[in-house]
This record gives sequence, C-alpha cells and structure tokens, in this order.
Amino acid sequence: MYTINKPNKTTVEIKFSANKDEWEKAVEAVYEKTKANYNIQGFRRGQAPRKLIEKTYGEGVFFEDAFTNLAEEAYASALKADVNINPVSEPQIKLEKFVEGKLDGMIILTVIPEVKLGKYKGLNIEAELAEFTEDMLNHELDEAREHYTIANEVKDRKAEMGDIVVLDFLGTLDGVAFDGGKAEDYELKLGSKSFIDTFEEQLAGHKAGEHVTVKVKFPENYNAPTLAGKDAVFECDIKAVKVPEVPELNDEFAKTMGDFENIEAYKKDVEDQIKHELLHRNEQIMEDAILDAIVDGSEIELPSVVVEEQLDAVMKDLGYRLQYQGMQIEDYANYIGKSMQELKEMHRKDAEKIAKTKQVLEALVKAEKLSVNEKEINEKLEEFAKISNKTLEDYKKTLEQRRLDYIYSDILMGKVMGLLKENNKVTPKVKESKKVKSNTQKDTAKTSEATKKAPAKKATTKTTKEAEKSTAKTAKSTVKKTAK
Repeated sequence: MYTINKPNKTTVEIKFSANKDEWEKAVEAVYEKTKANYNIQGFRRGQAPRKLIEKTYGEGVFFEDAFTNLAEEAYASALKADVNINPVSEPQIKLEKFVEGKLDGMIILTVIPEVKLGKYKGLNIEAELAEFTEDMLNHELDEAREHYTIANEVKDRKAEMGDIVVLDFLGTLDGVAFDGGKAEDYELKLGSKSFIDTFEEQLAGHKAGEHVTVKVKFPENYNAPTLAGKDAVFECDIKAVKVPEVPELNDEFAKTMGDFENIEAYKKDVEDQIKHELLHRNEQIMEDAILDAIVDGSEIELPSVVVEEQLDAVMKDLGYRLQYQGMQIEDYANYIGKSMQELKEMHRKDAEKIAKTKQVLEALVKAEKLSVNEKEINEKLEEFAKISNKTLEDYKKTLEQRRLDYIYSDILMGKVMGLLKENNKVTPKVKESKKVKSNTQKDTAKTSEATKKAPAKKATTKTTKEAEKSTAKTAKSTVKKTAK
C-alpha cells in the first residue's frame, strides 16, 4: 500500500506500509531467495529452517532486503500510476516506524516539474547569420600559401620584420630565471606577435651569431600573476636568420593544391567549400536561435541537483578540451587567477541553460508525440552497414545497446528540429554585432592566448582550432543520448 504526496514542485514523497501478513510474506520471500547463502551446521546449504538462520545470524538478518523489496515495489507502482513523476536522482528510502510486524516507510524523490512550454510555433526570430565575404576567401588562400612557405637561411644579413629567427633564450626576473622562460632552437617569426610587445622588434636588426639582451615589461593585466607588471630580461642568442618564401597565387600553385587547371578553378573550389561550411554553420545558428527563444518563453524549474550534475559535466568537458590544448584545468584556473571553485561558478549559467534546453527538448517530444519506429532505425543502420561493407544483420551484431540508444535519439532529435524549423522563421539581423560567447566558449580562446603570449612557454605556430559549442548544441547532444 502506498500514497503519493507532493510537498513542493521538486519533491515527491511516496509513503508505503505493510501489515503483519504483508511483512511476513516479504521476509519469507527473502528467505527463500537467499537461504542457500547461509551455512548452518547439520543442514545442507539451502535446507536450514528460517527460524534457525534468524537465531544464528540475528532476528533482523532478512529485514533490510525485505524492507528494500517493499520500497521498490511501492516505487515502481507509484511511477506507473503517475507518469508525470520525473526523478532526477537516486531515491532516499527511510524507515519511519516498525512495531509488532507493522511497517511504515517513506521514499523521497527529487523531481523535475513538468515543463510549461511557451509558444513554439509561428515564431519570427532574428539571428546573426554568417555571410560569405571576399575576406574569408582571401584568408583561406593566405593560409594555404603559408602552409607551403619555405624558409631559406641567409648569411651575413640582419633580421628584418617578417623574417624567422632561430634562437636560444633565457628569461629572468631580477636576475633569477623563471619557469618556462627558457627555450632552445626556437623559431620565431618577427612580427607574428607571438610574444609580448617589443620582444620581437628588439631582435630585428641583428644577425646570426649575435647575442641580444631583450628587455620587456609584462602587462599589468597579464594572466600569469607571477609575471604581471614585472620587468624581465631575456638573454637571446640568434643562431640563424631565415627568409620565408611564400608561393605566388598563380596557376602553378593551384596545380599543387589538386586537380585544378588554373588559379580561378582553385579559388572557385575554396569558395564553394567556405559557402558549404557557412551553410552548415547557419543551420546550427538557426536551430540554436529557435531553441533559445522557446526556452526563454517556457516555464522551467530545475532542482539544484540537476544544475550541479550539469555543471560537473560542463567542467569535465572543459577539462578534456584544455588537455587537448596541452593544459591541465587546474593550471588553467591558476593562470587566469581563479580558484577551481571560482572557475566552476563562471560556468554555472551555461550549465543552467544546457539543463533547461534539455528539458524543453524532452517536453517537445512529449507534446508532439514524436517517436522512432524500427523501420527508421534499420534505415539508418543500413547506411552504416554499407559503409562498413557488412549486411544489416552482421552490422547489428557489432553494436552495443548504448550505440543503438544514441541512434534512436539522434533520429528523434532530427524530427524535433525539423518540426521547429518548419514551423518557425529565422531571419538575419539587419546589423550584425559581435557575438557574445559563453564562458565555456571563451575558455578555448583564452587558453590559446595563454600559450601565444607567454614568452615563458614555447608558442605554437598553429593554434588548435575547436568548433564553438553553443549551450543549445550541447543540450541537444545530451538529449540525443538520453531521450527515449
């Protein structure tokens, strides 16, 4: 027997009880299931009477299991009776009273209240859609030329801005070397702004074999607290000067880039690739804009445990991305002058947005009664099977249930987004403004800047690029793995 009580929007209490007969049946069921676990002298395993086991091991030997079983039965029955109960954490089970074989218990659940969806059809939304520009094309062409640049060493010639110098350097503060301030055979392009201001300029005008003392002052707002605002000296030995030879943008260069007759054909191919990427990016921007508008117009109340779990996931993802760039998350926090807790709090709003978007997506699935049938799953699996040169049945044998669940949810989310894009209109903003990134997005840029600006650490010539992640995109990814 059980009753359901909802003292507030995020808590559900399931009270359950058992009379003497019900309790006796519960204990007897545990005895029958576990009696083979007990070794009683004079009896074969599983043959000892219940009373003898209780006398030997204690009267409460079956109590915990019997109580847990009754709680689980009440829990399952309550969730079946009220489909709107959406638990978000492990239930807390409490024994409230046990007198003369009569039992009262309580199950306490933290739940997410049902989302009250706002308007999600007929919306007119403005978004900052990206448009193709000649600058984009020129940037890609310059990147390609830079990739094929050849650096030729020159003798008896002073280094000029734009040249590459190969040098050893040692940095000191008040005559004491600091961590990361040393490098050997480091190739630095003068004018690249890889190091702090004036460092590169002071090397210009010097030849291979010369020793140069470079004096710099770290900015007051420099992210490394131990260096911020400090005067530093770098003793540099120039070992070589190289002049970059950038290939000309002509027909000959185009042919080295692929099967292109001339430079115009190559430019057209690069332009088409950029436009294809912009189309994909704008598709994502439109989806995010629609979801953001729906989330903002819906009523969502999240228990703190949900936000904390999502925040932990955000921090874990940040840690992985920082590791990919060669930095530990603890080192990054220290670099920007924050404690780990402060860094975590910086991402709280992101976590809240992701969690809310996830709930809205699941509410939309429910509101529109969307589902995925076996035929649709098989069609998707057939595509993967062909790529793997396998039959559908053979390919299915290689899949874990987690992968199947993901495919199910991926198809489901495709239906949700298809419905939203079909029933809402997204138009570009008349005047584009600089997009404000979330804290999660900013970390990648900050980490790259940390690597780039610190002469105490060897800078990479090519920074790892990572696609920006919006909170909506992250939420969709999460729902894809869980909605069913």
